[in-house]
Order: sequence, then C-alpha cells, then structure tokens
Amino acid sequence: MQIIKNNLQEIFIELIRNSKEKIYLSSPFIKENIAKLIVENKKEWVDCKILTKFTIPNIRAWWLDLSVVNYFNWKDFSVKNISNLHAKIFIFDNNIIITSANLTNWGFFKNLEYWVLFQNNLEVEKDFLNFYFDKNHNLIEEKHILKIKEIIDNLPKLDKKDKNISLDEDDIFLEDISSVKENLSKWNLLTYECINKIWKNIFKTEDIYFFD
Repeated sequence: MQIIKNNLQEIFIELIRNSKEKIYLSSPFIKENIAKLIVENKKEWVDCKILTKFTIPNIRAWWLDLSVVNYFNWKDFSVKNISNLHAKIFIFDNNIIITSANLTNWGFFKNLEYWVLFQNNLEVEKDFLNFYFDKNHNLIEEKHILKIKEIIDNLPKLDKKDKNISLDEDDIFLEDISSVKENLSKWNLLTYECINKIWKNIFKTEDIYFFD
C-alpha cells in the first residue's frame, strides 16, 4: 500500500500510460480537460469503463461536463450512470487507487486530497464490476445525452458569476427529497419550491423577486 498526496497528475498519467489491459474509473464529477488527458495517454486497445453521476443537477451545475460523456463514447469508452455515486476508484491493470478526489481540476490541483494505492486488490475490482454490470445502472448512449441536453436547454440558465462552479461540492444534497417535502407546511413548501427554482447555492434578495 502506498499513500499519495503530491504530484497527482504526473502519477495518474504514468498509470494510464503503463496500463496494458484495463482502465476502470469511478468518479461522479469529471471535467473535460481530465477526460482528454485520459484519452490522449491511454493505449488504443485498453478496455476502458467509466462510472459517473449522469444527473441533471450534476450536469447543470457543471460538475460533470456533458461533453465528457460524448467524448468518451466517441472514443469507445463504456460509460454508465449511477445516480447516487460518490465512490472514487481508479483501476489501472493491477494498480488500484481509492481516493477522495474527483476527476476535476480541483481534485488534481487545488483540493487537499488523499490517494491510497494498492496492488492486486481483487475485492475492489470485483466491487467495481458488480456496480458496472448491475442492471439498474444504464449505459449512457447518445439518445440519453441528447435528451438531457434538451431538458437543460429548456431550464432557466445558470449564471456562472453567481455560482462557484469550480468547487467539488460533495456535501450538497442533489437527490430526490420527496420525503422531506412531505413534511413541510404549505408556506415552507412554497418557500422551498421558489428557492429550488433559483438553483443557486448563494443567492440575493432580488433573485426572489422573480416569484412576486
């Protein structure tokens, strides 16, 4: 076992270049420049499987670049969606990394992250493949990309100046909160619905005037 805290990109590239059979990556957030780094450094014949969080909130908030999924598909990567994914696992042949870092600029260059590198850990690879082959986790195809793009294009546009889109905000709750809404009073529910439509983590009073 090896603890890695520095030179993450250099080590990541080296592991990609040395992989001869497989590259399996699990990351809810993926940015385009990291995706290109993966594609440009891997051997052409290597089997590549990706698990990510292909959800409207994740894509709309720019934590997962929609172009990434398109790019991976175009390069014959196999990409699957797990809507509650939080695990970050990187598998390069017999080298396996379990980490706090997403495949983002913050994950590689800005956040204080921790990588734990193992060799020949069959249990982790088995778990990854169980997630991947789970019938509840769908392969992301072009039709899904087009559909989610259509939905997002018809939603109110987010202002990048009003949202720090560079942060890997793992602690923000983005899933179904129907159980919470059921326990809200009429006024609190109305307030929640208005704030939810604003879709900003930090907003100003004038943002609420839209609902007057």
